[in-house]
Amino acid sequence: MSVFTIGFTGKTAETFFSTLKESGAKRVVDIRINRTSQLAGFAKEQDMSYFLNKLSNMNYLVNTDLAPTKDLLTSYREREISWEKYSQEYISLIHKRKIIESLGIEY
Repeated sequence: MSVFTIGFTGKTAETFFSTLKESGAKRVVDIRINRTSQLAGFAKEQDMSYFLNKLSNMNYLVNTDLAPTKDLLTSYREREISWEKYSQEYISLIHKRKIIESLGIEY
């Protein structure tokens, strides 16, 4: 299994869904803590399943076990910690949650 990331911020719906379709991926796993924000626009949780299926023939799943904690994300966004510290803490969190093993990913 290969895992890739894609963000939607600053992308049009056309760019976002075209990029996904062209990737050849079969599934999108949404790890966002907040999937219903006004900032999400076309990427709101209630719309993603429909759009992904109709435009890209992909399945949509939510798995917040892969998301950072709200506190960790806030610390980074408010520049209380560096990207390096955020990355270290996020990787530690993933190991604590045993995500790699549960997804069957070789690390």
